[in-house]
Amino acid sequence: MDYIEDSLRQNRFWLRIMSEHALFIRLGLPCYAADLINQAQNLQNLFEQLKVRADNTPPVRGEVFNLNQDVIAALDRIIPFKSDLLTLIITCNIGGSNIPLLIDHIRREAIRFRNILIRLQDDIQISTPEEMLQEEIFWLRIMGEHAKFVAQLLDPSERFLVDQSNDFAIHFETLRLQARDLESMVNPKSFDLWLLPVSLKQVPPGVGACLPDPFLIPRLERFNNEVIEATEKIRDFKATALRLIQDCKVLSIIPPLLADHILREAEMALADLRMIASQI
Repeated sequence: MDYIEDSLRQNRFWLRIMSEHALFIRLGLPCYAADLINQAQNLQNLFEQLKVRADNTPPVRGEVFNLNQDVIAALDRIIPFKSDLLTLIITCNIGGSNIPLLIDHIRREAIRFRNILIRLQDDIQISTPEEMLQEEIFWLRIMGEHAKFVAQLLDPSERFLVDQSNDFAIHFETLRLQARDLESMVNPKSFDLWLLPVSLKQVPPGVGACLPDPFLIPRLERFNNEVIEATEKIRDFKATALRLIQDCKVLSIIPPLLADHILREAEMALADLRMIASQI
């Protein structure tokens, strides 16, 4: 049941996120990029259809397996699309309002979603300390970047909210670096693998030799609680920002859907982090 429940939970959340990514990209493209606009619209439609399908998929292993496979195939389309767009932006070959870090941000989310589904399909197990650090490092960066994006999209006259956003960004970056410190202490094999070229087809036998397997220490449990506390605070900040935006009580260029989008991601982060905490 874990396979079925987690597959449906991931799909029902991330498929909507993916469709909104395509929408946000489309709205940020210059009007002359007709082909990219059409591609973004097609991807938005594809993920909207998959979301409807996921919402109606019964908790039957075969049905869930087929859904996962089709979603992986869809992610194999949107990830290269985001990669190609990012290349165009950072090589100064396209204009528009899509910020390079934002495109990288949403590509990382798509890559992680695909990786989760592949692990579920292939029954790849991850130890608790590895999973904990993966979740923390991923979500800390996501939450920190949300704060940076909000600071940029607020009107400069909203000095207090801009300062709050920047403070959140600094705090989450500090926590992310702390998570990296803990990772090298309790999971040194990840650092050993990181030093290898990405093009390597097979890990050499000596990699990871003499290094301990990932292990739990009490500090990890405390750190996870600290991350949950920080995420709860930025979740509350995002909820307040959404209400202000909906009531037209804040000066910004943040659409209500984007504010709701990042709020939902904070809720998902809390769900993931609390699930890890329950395994300790």
